Amino acid sequence: MSSNHKTLIAEAIVKILRPLIRVLIRNEFTHADLTELVRRTYVEVAYDAHSIPGQEITFSRVAVLTGLSRKEVVRLKGILDSEEVLVKQTPNRAQRVVHGWLSDKEFLDKKKQPKELPIKGAKASFQSLVQRYSGDITYGAVLDELNLIGVTELTESDTVKLVNKAYIPYKDELEKVRVMSVCVADLFETAVYNIEREDGERHFQRQMVYSGIEESLAAKFKELSSEKAGELFEVLSKFLTNGRAKSSPKKRAEGTRIGMGMYFFEDTHKTDAEKNIDHATTKKK
Repeated sequence: MSSNHKTLIAEAIVKILRPLIRVLIRNEFTHADLTELVRRTYVEVAYDAHSIPGQEITFSRVAVLTGLSRKEVVRLKGILDSEEVLVKQTPNRAQRVVHGWLSDKEFLDKKKQPKELPIKGAKASFQSLVQRYSGDITYGAVLDELNLIGVTELTESDTVKLVNKAYIPYKDELEKVRVMSVCVADLFETAVYNIEREDGERHFQRQMVYSGIEESLAAKFKELSSEKAGELFEVLSKFLTNGRAKSSPKKRAEGTRIGMGMYFFEDTHKTDAEKNIDHATTKKK
């Protein structure tokens, strides 16, 4: 594979990862958690999609396909076979600070409750707590994060108070993440299916994009697209509901999962072409 080919693939991957990583950071999912899942998925896909018919795929072949060491492939295949929990709960640095605050006697009062801590200067300060449990991350960065998610708050006397012992995303937000994962996975499956089909029928996949649209027109389009998409979904849903009702329970159980997805997007940032023009203009100056 040429370096230019890999560069284009890398640019596509970054576009895909950016919104995903926003969700991961929001939900305290670290790069180590993601890396472990990526490694595991590489091994899983290698076994599922690249086995040679009539031959048992070897650890060495999976290592070649994935770029992982043979030892790592053996470890990950063992995890997949044992259906071990997807992610071990490894707290991020801010979480480690909270855990230390709740367990280290130096930062607890006589009732074993977390003390209000001076920001810095004292032996038992928020700064010393962060240094002990968060390594080389500055106490200011940790404090900003914990304040943002509602775990700590600053008092009028310039101390830091622990107001929530843990940050757990709301259930409705987790449900939105689940819906997102289903929608994105279905879109990816359709796109990959179409990429892999050199000949023959492809799945329906369309996108219309216009730039330079004024705000008033964009608002009208948003309303119109929502209305028309709703009408289409109602027709398609009625068709499948009525058709499925006529089939037997056995046929429904053995049937195919099928559907269609639509999404509206709005990006107020500059397009790639506009960014390239600005970049070229800057270089000329």
